[in-house]
Amino acid sequence: MAKDFNYIHDQLVDSEDDIHGIISYSVYKRQKIQFITDFKEKNGGKDPNDGDLQPFNELSMSPSQLEFYRSEATALTEKFLSNVLEADLKEREEYFSARVHSELINIKPRHFLDVFKSALGALLFIILTGFLYFAVWSLSASPELVIEQIFNIRIESLGQGRLPE
Repeated sequence: MAKDFNYIHDQLVDSEDDIHGIISYSVYKRQKIQFITDFKEKNGGKDPNDGDLQPFNELSMSPSQLEFYRSEATALTEKFLSNVLEADLKEREEYFSARVHSELINIKPRHFLDVFKSALGALLFIILTGFLYFAVWSLSASPELVIEQIFNIRIESLGQGRLPE
């Protein structure tokens, strides 16, 4: 007796590269395995014959059932891609977050050191400005006058040839 074949594979899969069709076919196979498992449970472990599988085969070839297989394949594919993309996104987020954090540590200013440098620079500026002011002022006056004004003393000149007593 020639065995009747169910040509559902040709209905669901367009080519060897048709991933969506192959997933649709796997949904059909999963449903068929479930039908056979349920049949065995109801019939004391007896395998179904071709006649027992006929209602399932007719139902599986209906346009609405073929559309169900395709929609299930779409849902499985979307769920798979969503999980993969979510995991990839999380991995990238962790990687770039760690990288940004490490870069920020490298460029983060050391606040106390910066304040100390600024204060030291300001002090040095004041000292240099004061020195420059003093130099300009002292060049405009005689050294005796500068010493008198700085130390608040009076310098008296001694007459020529006369020694102090």
